[in-house]
Amino acid sequence: MRSSLIIGASIATVIAAGASAEITGATVHNYAVTVEDFGGAMVSVNVSDLYLTSNDAADVALNVYNMNMAASGQVSYFQSITGTGWQPTNLGTIFDTEALQQADSFVTIGGFDFSADPAQSVGAGAGTGLDPNFGGNTAAYPGDLAGWYNGSPPSLNGQVGETVVGLGVLVGRFSYDGEFSIEGSTLEVTWNQGLGTGGQQAGFTVIPAPGVLALLGLAGIAGRRRRNG
Repeated sequence: MRSSLIIGASIATVIAAGASAEITGATVHNYAVTVEDFGGAMVSVNVSDLYLTSNDAADVALNVYNMNMAASGQVSYFQSITGTGWQPTNLGTIFDTEALQQADSFVTIGGFDFSADPAQSVGAGAGTGLDPNFGGNTAAYPGDLAGWYNGSPPSLNGQVGETVVGLGVLVGRFSYDGEFSIEGSTLEVTWNQGLGTGGQQAGFTVIPAPGVLALLGLAGIAGRRRRNG
């Protein structure tokens, strides 16, 4: 079962003087999964994958900072039994479960294969660090002004690529066994275009994934036609 919602548009404030905002927004792709955890327990959760979108394939995300989670997203997010908290770590072998790959909550600065919905496979998101405001690796949800970063910039983990929301990079997965929404959360981002290039920064408000805006628009037109018919 998959669903993506979109209403409104991203709000971007370029902080770096004179810089053009090539990371163009923060958007969330929503869906639900039912998967098996370690020991055979079945887990059913709603999932929100958080992406940064871009208009330039050369962009490389470096960090997310000053994130303030929307009130509707302040819940105790699901962590797989074999997970290690908010920093993505798949230990492989018997610990590599469906729940860890598809339902575990984590933050990252890229490092995932976008050929399908990104799975937390062995090595994915390696080197992600949390800043002190996050609240620690076992926090229920990111704290006020939370941040995370690529602790190994030479790896270029944050390189944008083609994703389910278009050109962009995955920066977090949030899973919960009830209703929640991270739409309306605010965050700031630093990116460049690889080693030796200058950094740029901008602030964004998280919006639903592109694609359903058109569907909602069509639904609105259809509704108006029915009322006017």
